Formats: sequence, C-alpha cells, structure tokens
Amino acid sequence: MNNVILLNRSNLEDQLDSQGMLEVAEQLIERMKEHVQYIAKGVYEQFVVDVKMVVDNVLKNITAHFIVHEDEDEQYREESEGLKYILFQDVTTTDKG
Repeated sequence: MNNVILLNRSNLEDQLDSQGMLEVAEQLIERMKEHVQYIAKGVYEQFVVDVKMVVDNVLKNITAHFIVHEDEDEQYREESEGLKYILFQDVTTTDKG
C-alpha cells in the first residue's frame, strides 16, 4: 500500500535488531499497512500487529504497537490527502514454546 508512511521505521528496526529479530521488520510493516488500510480510521488511533516466528528454535510472538499520526505540516495537507502517517511505539516478544 503506497499511501501509508511509517515515520520512524528506524526505531522499529533498532528495537527488533536489539532482540536479534531484524528479519521480521518487513513482515511487521506489511501487516501494519494492511491493518491501516482496512481498520484504522482515526488520527491517534492505536493498534497492534502480531507476528509469530521461530528464533533459535523457539516460537516467538512479536507484537508491535503503532499509532495513526496527523500530518502536522499544513502546507502539504491537501497534497497528501489519503496518506496515512504511522508512528511505531514499541515492540514486545513472548516465547510460545
């Protein structure tokens, strides 16, 4: 989906990298974009995206928290109509096995 912009992608990647799970970043971002397209409607609405993956032979549940953000630059507001700006908040992981 081209009309979703993750404003702080590097924060998501840094948190995942610190936990040895950088490879799940793209999957989380794609699921976030799908979620925003069909579910998240309002500015400042918070939502979560869950991904399960095996890391070091352990099944992990990875939960990323996001928030729909407002375009604060009024100059571009008309040009960016239909764009959704998303801020990554944090990521949590739990072992499932």
